[in-house]
Amino acid sequence: MELLWKFVIATLFAVSIQPENLARGSPCAEIQVQPPVVVLGSPFNASCLVSESCPLVQWRNFHIEWRLNTQILAGLPPANQSSRISAVTVPGFSDSQGVLECSVCREGVCQIATGMTIRGGYPPSAPQNLTCLTNLTKPYTLTCKWDTGAETHLPTNYTLHTEIRHSQTRSSVRAYPLPVGRHSCIIPREGFILYTRMRISVTAQNALGTVSSEPLFLEPVESAKLDPPVLEDVSAEPYAYGCLSLRWRLSEQQAWVRTNLAVEARFRTADGEAWTTVTKHITKEDQLGALQLSGLLHGMDYRVQMRVRYGLGPWSEWGNSRTGSIGEKAPTGRLKVWLKVLQESEAKLSVQLLWKPSDQFRANGRNVSFHVFLQSSTPSRGWLKTVCRTQQRHCVAILPKYTRAVHITACNSAGESSATAVRVYKHWGMQPVSDVTVSSAGNTSLQVAWTRPVSPVAVGYVVEWGPQLQTDPSFLSFLLLGPNETVALISAGVEPYRPYSFSVYPRYHNGTGLPRTAHGYSLQKAPSAAPSMRVGEIYHSRAKLTWDDIPLDQRNGIIQNYVIYYWDEAGRPGVVRFKPTERSVILTNLKPVSIYKAFISASTEGGTVNGTIVTLKTGPPDAWSDVFIVVLTCVVLMVCFIVACFTCFSKHDSLKTHFWPMIPDPANSSIKTWTEGDTLPDYPVFQNMKDIQDPVPVHLSWFSLLDVPEGQPEKGESVGPTMDDLWLQGGDPSDLGESLKDVSGGAEPAKEVVPYATVVFANPYLSQADPPTTVYLRSDSTQPLLGEESPSPRSYQNFHFQEGGGARESMQSQGGSSVFWEEFPLLSVLNMQEVQNAG
Repeated sequence: MELLWKFVIATLFAVSIQPENLARGSPCAEIQVQPPVVVLGSPFNASCLVSESCPLVQWRNFHIEWRLNTQILAGLPPANQSSRISAVTVPGFSDSQGVLECSVCREGVCQIATGMTIRGGYPPSAPQNLTCLTNLTKPYTLTCKWDTGAETHLPTNYTLHTEIRHSQTRSSVRAYPLPVGRHSCIIPREGFILYTRMRISVTAQNALGTVSSEPLFLEPVESAKLDPPVLEDVSAEPYAYGCLSLRWRLSEQQAWVRTNLAVEARFRTADGEAWTTVTKHITKEDQLGALQLSGLLHGMDYRVQMRVRYGLGPWSEWGNSRTGSIGEKAPTGRLKVWLKVLQESEAKLSVQLLWKPSDQFRANGRNVSFHVFLQSSTPSRGWLKTVCRTQQRHCVAILPKYTRAVHITACNSAGESSATAVRVYKHWGMQPVSDVTVSSAGNTSLQVAWTRPVSPVAVGYVVEWGPQLQTDPSFLSFLLLGPNETVALISAGVEPYRPYSFSVYPRYHNGTGLPRTAHGYSLQKAPSAAPSMRVGEIYHSRAKLTWDDIPLDQRNGIIQNYVIYYWDEAGRPGVVRFKPTERSVILTNLKPVSIYKAFISASTEGGTVNGTIVTLKTGPPDAWSDVFIVVLTCVVLMVCFIVACFTCFSKHDSLKTHFWPMIPDPANSSIKTWTEGDTLPDYPVFQNMKDIQDPVPVHLSWFSLLDVPEGQPEKGESVGPTMDDLWLQGGDPSDLGESLKDVSGGAEPAKEVVPYATVVFANPYLSQADPPTTVYLRSDSTQPLLGEESPSPRSYQNFHFQEGGGARESMQSQGGSSVFWEEFPLLSVLNMQEVQNAG
């Protein structure tokens, strides 16, 4: 409870006593700072002494707290807890101004005892560029100015000091202190003497130091800026061509200045922009108030202004301006002329003349015209024929075909210049130059280069150029060059982003060559407009896009290429590039019934411009296209079929043999003509058979032989047809079965095994290679002549086709063919048929 009561008393005391008054007005505490003004970034020390009578220290156990701009500082530890003295060190002060406060605190409650403003800054810099200017307009004054240098962040005072030395022992010194912030000083008339040298300096001072400028020594009249002179009259000299006389004076307040003056006059033509300046120093011998300008053009109006200065002092402002005119006289000098043939007929020549003044030409008048004429070749006749008379610098004329020269003169109201002869060459269209190139030589310059012709040798060149956007001949210019010059730099009238056309003509002794033309830009940028793209025919998989060329005045450079960007609904892009000469494109491989967007861009060396986006939609597939594809496919297939048929008929035998192999017919076989004594060359057992009819053996794939059952009637008996009869009559082998029924004795014969043999060859009948051993296979079957080959040989083997001679010798050793025919009944039938035929 006691603690709460003390807190309430302290709070009421703090509210009743204003802290600011305690800090700054009451003798409660005092702060001392060393140094009082701090260089920015430097440390400083401060101490606070609280008086014993301060009500804030009536209680015990208090302490002193420091604050700098609301930031608590760590003070040095006091000697005891109740000490009334505290000190603090700030390591680096970086603000231009800060408030340092000393507070007394007890039980968490602090009251400001006192405070002090701390300032930071830099010492002043020495004033620089001290200049003084004397004004000779009443009242006379001398005004001095200087530069202050770097900012100090502290109030800085400047003082101007002057010293006038009258003699070695006597001088007058004056000081002119200035308010804070002023950097100039006006010295009144009594502070200087016009023709006496004086010393002037400036001192800068603030809380951190004092510094002075370098002294300035001057004579006030030499630093005087006079008033602008008054130009009273400008007139032409009556007997001096190209001269103007100026009459002028100083202002009334400075009319007393008579010597050591300099006058400067500037002039220009009435419609010109560039000034020409003439300076003259006036001495005692010169007439004050008179000046003459010479070397001016006749018949021109000139605007003139003047200014003056004393000695090496500053120039006055430009005075008033006046206009003067110079009288005309006949033009002087020669013209540079370029003549080229435009068209030639049987009796006339159409020519174009371009001319311009040479360096020595003087028009000497305002209204100058040009006279082109033909002159008689006989001087005594004095015959002249006017071709054209114009104020322009070009002319198109019709001349007789055999004209050798034309003449041109310049005329004004005062007379006519001497004539310039221009030769008309007989031969035109001779050998041209090659490799003409135009390149940029700057924002307003172009360089033209070419290769000289090898033969004939050129005696000079003519470079003709003009804006490509202009067709009027008045915009054409030309340049005459010598035989050794193959490069020309053109800068007159060249503007950036504008196209120019250059033509180079070689000149020969007896004629002029054909021109070579090239185009160029001094500076390029992106075109001002993009090509306007249009959508043409659209199909299911392709679309045609067309566009117009960019107008020449909007290209701003040479078009390098066109690029079309397109994409479908899914964002899949496509890019197509084209040459600058192309104006249409067909986009292919598009999807049917799809929406595409596209735009075109045009590029120069200076940039690229994009056109607007166009939208196109592909159509569905065309039915006629499908029909056309189907018809075309059918036609191709039909042609292929016809070619195949033709091939089949032309190669009938080969194809028949390849697809349908020939099956031997046993009825027509020559095997029945074989005898046991005849053999084929390749088979030794048949070498005794002499009646073989076929020179080429036929290899049988299979051959069946019935085995005649026992009990068969002997030859000559008439019990039914025999098996031999059936084979000899060429009957169906199936009848053989019926015959066997009869032999067996009538109805329902017992199912007996009917043996027959099959002759098997290893190679097909088409093979031409030597066949390997042929084997006879024995088979028992109730279906004669229809059985398959037995997978393994039985007891029958054809010894005639076995390898080795053992079987062959065994058969021959039997001494006859009875065994042979008994083993092969069918061959026996064939043999009997052969005997009957022979009989």
